[in-house]
Amino acid sequence: GRPELEIETEKVYKTKKNSNGTFIARIVQVPKEENMLDFILEIKNLKKKELSYRSLLVRTENWYYSFRLARGDLKWVSLHTVAVWDRLGHKLVEVAAPTGKENYRISDEHCSVYRET
Repeated sequence: GRPELEIETEKVYKTKKNSNGTFIARIVQVPKEENMLDFILEIKNLKKKELSYRSLLVRTENWYYSFRLARGDLKWVSLHTVAVWDRLGHKLVEVAAPTGKENYRISDEHCSVYRET
């Protein structure tokens, strides 16, 4: 189908469980006021049924040519570590799922590239 030019309701963009199924990571797209769009990473502990991590990855303009650069891939790089990349291949964040501690986060200056038009 045709790509969405604008995201109108909150929805999950990508979901992946880790290899033993104890954690699930999700990228959620959340439309905001003034035609902006947030990408939020959530990590849920499926045994405890609670979020161990929820944080804004990127805020971008809510139109296709902006947000398609910001949303990329989600990967479990080890059993308990999840990482997110943008479409340009830059790693945005890497998080230890059990603790919700960030091992790495890209600078805010980098994320502003999606907002410049």
